[in-house]
Formats: sequence, structure tokens, C-alpha cells
Amino acid sequence: MKTKKITVIAFALLVLMQIAVAQNYKSQSYATGNFIFCGKELPKNFSWLIEKQDAKGKWTAVAELQAPKNAADCRARLMSLPAVVSSVTEISEGMTDFIWNKIKNPSATLDSLYIYSTDPRWQYVAGTGWFDDGIKTPGTYKYRISRLTASRNKTTVSETSVVFPPEPYAAEAIPLRYKVNMGYIEISFELSDIANTAGLKLRRSPYLKNEYRDVSAETMFAQEKGKMVALVRDEDVTSGMIYSYVAVPYDALGNQGKPSEPVNVNFVTKPADIGIVTEFKITPQPDRGGNLLKWDYDHASFVNAVEIYRSTSYNDNYKRVVSLPAGQSEYFDGADLQPSITYYYYIVLNNGSGNSLPSARVPAILRGNKENVIPPQDLAATRNGNVVTLRFRRVGYDVHGYYVYRANGYDSEMYQLPAMLHSTDSLLTYTDTLPVSGRSGVYSYAVASVNTSYNISPMSNRVSISFSGGLMPVPDRLNALLEEKAVKLVWSDVAGLNPSITAYEVYRSTAVGGNDAGRETLLGTVNFMNNSYTDKQVIPGNKYVYRVRCIASDTTDVSSFSLPYSVYVPAAMILPPGEVSAIASTKAITLKWTLPVADDIQSVLVYRAAEGGKESLLRTLDGKAESFTDSSAEKSRMYYYFIVIKYKNGLESRPTDAVSAKI
Repeated sequence: MKTKKITVIAFALLVLMQIAVAQNYKSQSYATGNFIFCGKELPKNFSWLIEKQDAKGKWTAVAELQAPKNAADCRARLMSLPAVVSSVTEISEGMTDFIWNKIKNPSATLDSLYIYSTDPRWQYVAGTGWFDDGIKTPGTYKYRISRLTASRNKTTVSETSVVFPPEPYAAEAIPLRYKVNMGYIEISFELSDIANTAGLKLRRSPYLKNEYRDVSAETMFAQEKGKMVALVRDEDVTSGMIYSYVAVPYDALGNQGKPSEPVNVNFVTKPADIGIVTEFKITPQPDRGGNLLKWDYDHASFVNAVEIYRSTSYNDNYKRVVSLPAGQSEYFDGADLQPSITYYYYIVLNNGSGNSLPSARVPAILRGNKENVIPPQDLAATRNGNVVTLRFRRVGYDVHGYYVYRANGYDSEMYQLPAMLHSTDSLLTYTDTLPVSGRSGVYSYAVASVNTSYNISPMSNRVSISFSGGLMPVPDRLNALLEEKAVKLVWSDVAGLNPSITAYEVYRSTAVGGNDAGRETLLGTVNFMNNSYTDKQVIPGNKYVYRVRCIASDTTDVSSFSLPYSVYVPAAMILPPGEVSAIASTKAITLKWTLPVADDIQSVLVYRAAEGGKESLLRTLDGKAESFTDSSAEKSRMYYYFIVIKYKNGLESRPTDAVSAKI
């Protein structure tokens, strides 16, 4: 005979529901003794000492608990559970390994066991609980719980009282439904006490004999509509027998609840004994929006219901549509049907104890009858790079999808794009990725809607966008010529290679004083008909780095940059004054010079140094001055003069050679 099983997943789900309702960290009694809970801390570096008070009030140590040392120790503790608790406990090597892997963590506590931390059996395995088994005398028993260190220092933690024997366990299992299958009977029960129920005992008797005995049954737990449901499967059944079942819930300590109401099941192993469906036909009726089903059947036993199942797949995912009285032989199915979709139907007969063999699976396609004459409205297109975004508006309430069409050119033939847009929104968005190439082109778009009858509307208005192709030619062979006060750039003319090119962009970065080039900025934009540019904003003594690229009418379409070209503008272009002279009179010294021919002279700086002294700025003159009289010169003292020109770009010429004079 098979042993009773509760799968790990099912048991975990049950205990998870327990935790959601209550936290069972407490001492309590059971059929043959008392379970004592010490605390949530695992006794790894200390021991839990349990003392029991006798009738005279004397405390006697009855147990000293420590955490298990290994997985084998965990299994040994499970094997030593009291008989009444062991009878409802499955010893699983995988489960004990799981518990040990949690306990051995240095920072583990009882909460580390997660859903198993509230179960007295696993509390006992972890060393945080103890079974005082073998109690026979009713009464209130007192226990004292202390921490005992390695040096045997004792600290009392708590005292607890437990009343023995326990109160009757009030939980019950409420029968919900049963199902007769090939080779087994499955019964589902709703649990009244989710927090404390650990499992079910299934008892069975031949019908009307009232001779109930425990049977080996497989139990699974599941949630149905927010309730915990136990599914019990009895596979040790005999064809033709009628069985009565009761289920008894129990908690983790083996305390049993109330037996359920009896469930009587007639086990029929041959579905063909119930009946066979014949003459099953389906007629689609588009005007009514559904399918008309008609059938007949031969039956060998009482039939109380005809059940119809439907799916959009021939092989699986069938769902019951309706359960009809046995005398009904036709049914109109118009619930949630979509036109142009193939639906598959089959019928089974039910006699209250089981179902017949299913009928043949019959397909039916409902043709749509709703017209679709108005296309989507307000179609607009935008482009970012090679990604086109279409936006449009739905018309009608029964539209569930859209086809998008594209053409190469303004008025050429449209082709449907492969991806259909499924949506019932009022405002729609669709993105299309254009092919990348070196050729420009024009693309046109239109959309059409598809309604629930799978009828396609006319196309919307066409919208067009232009695209450079994404691979625009690079303006190579960039060269630079140094002209007077300017740099002239020339590059290869590539505008004829792609008609979408509208201009060239010239970028420049500046390297001051021999440093690396700084931040690159847009210097200027040149019409596509011109492949040169003159940079007049240059400063002598600087190095400039230039690059050029193409742009299209949509400035987001750009080519790669040309190779950089660097130019150094010589500082020699900053000319000093010439023909400097100094003439002394009786009271002053007059200086004269000649300015270079330049429009950008800002000022003239006159420097003076007395003999044996350091030069200093004597006077700043306007940019047109070519003479200066120094009336501050002292008699009999030699003075040296030199002139510097300051230009509007901020640069200064080199000083002239010094000239001297003395009054």
C-alpha cells in the first residue's frame, strides 16, 4: 500500500497561508503530551534548558536543547518524533537538507526557516522546541525555560503553563466537488482552519455499510478563488463500486478535527457505459452572431446532463461552455465568438458519477457580417533617422487591428507591411524602420483598419517622407590655403552623388599656444552648390583644425565627418611699426614712427626706460598716432624708447628696436 504524500510545494503553500493568518510560536498540548516552545534563537553557542515543576513546586530539569550538527542529525530528530506526530509526518531527505542548509548559516534564526518556522516538528528539529511525551494525567503543567551558557551559567527566559489534554481540534473539511477519472477518484475539500491545518486523513467505506477505514491517498493543496482547497486522490478503487468518503483534518501535532460530511461516489471505469454522442452537427449563423449545435446520443445508463466544450485549438485548452438538461438536443452558442476564427467543439454526457467518452471534435467558422467602409483618419508621418513614426485616429467601435502599407515614391503601388497593429485605442502609433543605403528616396504610407468581422476598410490618405538613405557620401580631400588674414578651405564636391544633400557644415577647433585642439564648434554652413569656405575669423599664432560633413533637408540626416585638416596661422602677420626716431629739443623729446598698412590696429603703446632703469609703459595712443612728444624727460638724462602696436584681436606686435635721446 502506498504511503500518504504531501508534496513539498503543496505543503509550502499551506504553511504560507498559515503564516498569513497567525504566528504559532507557542507551547501547546497534543494527544500524548505537551510541546514546549523555547524561543526563536537557535541554540548554537548556548543551550535551551527546560525545567518542569512537580506537584510540590520543585523544578526539575527535563531537557537541554542544542541546534543540530548536520543533516543526519536533522533526520534523526525527525525519526524520534512522538508516534502520534510521526504518523502525520513525511520524512523527506530533500526537506531535511533544505532545513539544514538554513540552520547551518552562522547568522540563522528560527525565522530563517521561512514558512516552516511555525511548525512544531521543525522547531523540534532546529532545537527550539521539545516534546514532553507520554503524559496520561490531565492537568495544568508548568515549565521554565532558561538559557544555559557553555560555562553553565543559567538565565531564566520565561515560564509557561500547558493544559493537558488539548481541547478538541475544531477544524473541519467541507466537501466541494468530486471527479471520476480513469483509474482514480478525486475529491476537493475546503478547509475551515487554514492557520493550523497541516493535512487530511481520508477515510473510506463501502456505500451504506458505515465501515470507515483510513486509505492511502495522495493529497495536494491549492488556492481556488482565495480559499485553501485540499485535493485528495484515491487510486485504490474498484470498478463498479460505490464508495462513501469522509475527510478528517489534523494539525502538525496530530490533533484531529471534525470528520466531513460523507461524499458518495459511484466509480464507473468505462465512460462508454454512460453513452455515446451521435449526429453531432454545427451550423454557423452569421446573422445571429453564433453557431447552432445539434446532436443526438445513445445511452446505456441514466444521463442527467449534456456538457458542451469549446476551444480555438484542436488539441487542448477546451473550456466548458454550458451544461444542459439531458433531454435537450440543440444549443445556440453566441458567447464571445469572433468571426473568421476556427472554433472546435465536443460533447460529453454526465450521469452524476462521471462523464462519457467525448464526441468527435467538430470545427466551425463564423463568417463576419459587419461592414468596414471608413478608413482611419488624420494619418501623419514623422521621421527620426531611419525610423518613421505614423500617427492616426481610429474610426468605429468594432475595429481591433490595422494593416500598414508602404510604397517607394509618391504614387507607386502600395505593399502591405508584415506586422499587423493590434489595438482598440482611439489614437494609434506605428513605427517603421527604413532600409539604410547610400541612395535617397521618397516613401509613402497609408493604413487600413480591420474590424471584428475581419473586413478590411479602404486605405487612408497617403502621407510621404523623404530619406537620404542614411549613408550619405563623405566630403573627402579637405585642403586649406593660407590667405592674408584668412584660411580658405576646399573639399571634394559630393552633392551630385546624393540629391538629398542641401548643404555642407564646416566645424573648427582651436589650439592656442601649441596646445591640443579645444572644443569643436560649427563655424558655418555652405550651400551644396559651393564646396569651399573662407574662414576670416583667424588669429595669428594659433593652430586651427577643420572638418566638413554633408547635411540633408532634414538636418537629422548627416554624413560622417571628413578627415581633419590643421592649419597654423603665423604670428608674423602681426607687424610692428617702422622708421622709429627720437629727436631732443631744449624742453622735450619728440618720437616719430610709421604704422603698417592695417585696418585692425587698436592702439599704439609707448614704452620708456631711463638709463640704468627698467622700461615701463609711458603712454597709450590711438591706433592712428605716428608721433609723441615726451615733455616729462629730465635734463642731462639719457632715455631709451620703443614702440608696440596692439591689434583688435588682442595680440601685440614685437617691440621696435630702442631709440635714445637726451635733453
